[in-house]
Amino acid sequence: MKYSQAEALLRCKIGLDPYSIGSDAIARAFEMRMADCQISDIDTYLRNIQQSPQEWEALIDRVIIPETWFFRERESFKFLQQYVISEWLPKNRNSVLRILSVPCATGEEPYSIAIALREAGLTPTNFHIDAIDISKKCLLAAQTGIYNQYSFRGNPLSFQERYFQATPKGYCLSEQVRHHINFRLGNLAEYDFLAGTPPYHIIFCRNLLIYFDSATKERTMKILDRLLSPDGLLFVGHGEAGLLLNSHFATVPYPLAFAYRKATLTQPTTKPREHKTAHKNSHSTHSQQRKIDKKVPPQPKPRTQPVAVNIKTHQPPSDTNLLDTAKALADEGRLPEAIELCNHYLSKNRVSVEAYVLLGQVQQAMGKLEDSLQSFQKAIYLQPTHQEALTHLALLRENQGDMVNANLLWQRIQRLQNI
Repeated sequence: MKYSQAEALLRCKIGLDPYSIGSDAIARAFEMRMADCQISDIDTYLRNIQQSPQEWEALIDRVIIPETWFFRERESFKFLQQYVISEWLPKNRNSVLRILSVPCATGEEPYSIAIALREAGLTPTNFHIDAIDISKKCLLAAQTGIYNQYSFRGNPLSFQERYFQATPKGYCLSEQVRHHINFRLGNLAEYDFLAGTPPYHIIFCRNLLIYFDSATKERTMKILDRLLSPDGLLFVGHGEAGLLLNSHFATVPYPLAFAYRKATLTQPTTKPREHKTAHKNSHSTHSQQRKIDKKVPPQPKPRTQPVAVNIKTHQPPSDTNLLDTAKALADEGRLPEAIELCNHYLSKNRVSVEAYVLLGQVQQAMGKLEDSLQSFQKAIYLQPTHQEALTHLALLRENQGDMVNANLLWQRIQRLQNI
């Protein structure tokens, strides 16, 4: 293969699995940089990389194209606020909440965290955020704090009005938010990443693990375990939830937050309110508000093997309650059981949009992205205006690197919101 050495270099340096973005994408990135350097031979270019840190940085910026926006996967931020208000702040009023955002890309994620914490009532002295990325170009963009409208897609504009000022160059983030973030250059794939750093209470590591090869994923999970405090929270991307199924991290039972604790934790965590029946055209599990309980019983220890629901030997719930049961199982992290109930329901109700959306969400959480994609497509076929299914499908397309179709879906969602 013409670029096999190039792929091996990326795997060695940053842990990149070539299959995660495709060999063609890697080849295009190298060809663009070779053209810019006026080098036609790959071996010559590889030697050039070894001798020039600046060229290595330029190549990284070609290979890694950040795709982020403010409050991406919004339920993660809702749960973060709920956790801080109900669990962390009452016990740590005179402490500093330490947060890590890696990779931070162009800054939308760490700034979203800062805004969410300010909205939750934390003061500037209550929290500190380290935001780390492998790209100097991304870090420089993040530090300017200036964004275009594309960074606000799919979100209500209330926070934009409060924390941003429109300028000829774009929307400029207020200094009161910017000063919370400590931007740093770093590579999570390195063995000594943040060695000697005190542990963090919160780690956001989203949409990065899916690009690593298996060895780097395993090493990275050990690094994150080292960096996370014993009672801390780890947030991952929706496409990475399946990677933690067999790890020693346990799912926090809050729908679509994709938050995890160390499985040895025995302390209570914030408990979401039970589901209520939604409007027939708005069956979003993450659109419901969660009650903050004053007293929450300790979470059960995670099961090493999920307990299957034996529909044949047990009295099954009625069809009207079957999806509610599936949602409850999903909230508890019992994902295989939730999928089984969804499929059982769909065997009798083949045109249920709600069931396909729920099935897609659970499949997504388990890392079964192709199955999830098909479920959301079926939901959209049955109800073309279903914004939740469209949003999930757009995110899946982005994870696949299919930005053309992802952008078409975002435009479709935007048109629906403007109706």
